Amino acid sequence: MLGKRNSLILALILSIQILTGCGGSDSNTNESNSNERKNTAAAPEPEREGVKDNSDELSALIKLPFQPEDVVWKEFVSDKPGGQQGKRLLAVFQLTAEDSKKLVDRAAKIKPGTPVSLPSEKWFPTELVTQSEIGGEQGIQAMSYPADEFFLPPYTEGTLSRVDNTDFFVLELFAK
Repeated sequence: MLGKRNSLILALILSIQILTGCGGSDSNTNESNSNERKNTAAAPEPEREGVKDNSDELSALIKLPFQPEDVVWKEFVSDKPGGQQGKRLLAVFQLTAEDSKKLVDRAAKIKPGTPVSLPSEKWFPTELVTQSEIGGEQGIQAMSYPADEFFLPPYTEGTLSRVDNTDFFVLELFAK
């Protein structure tokens, strides 16, 4: 009887160790898979690399006459006409309807707007990317104005474009 009892206890302990060992490796595998998913999710899409959405950081580079409701922007190194390399800043922001009207009125006093078709970037807000896709090869339809109110050295050239029928603006500035 004693031998059967010891055998039963030994078999129970061995079973527990085997089950615990299997459970531990599943846990490690799940943790490993979870880490892989986190790393994949954290990797930015190439076209979104360098895109920022902090208006305070943007206002350190340029003047912002109105506080945007929403903003995304990116700095580039670009080739300027004449073979020079310089900085380019491209920002897309949304203002309130009232601020949009004020900004357009002020910009139009410098020079009246001209219709333009803007190329869309994949990192632009969804509304603009969709509008660009609907427009086909025409791009995003907008009215372009001088961007003088945004100039802050080194960014002292560029345009401000209000996207048709929206309160979105596309600001393109170049450093001299």
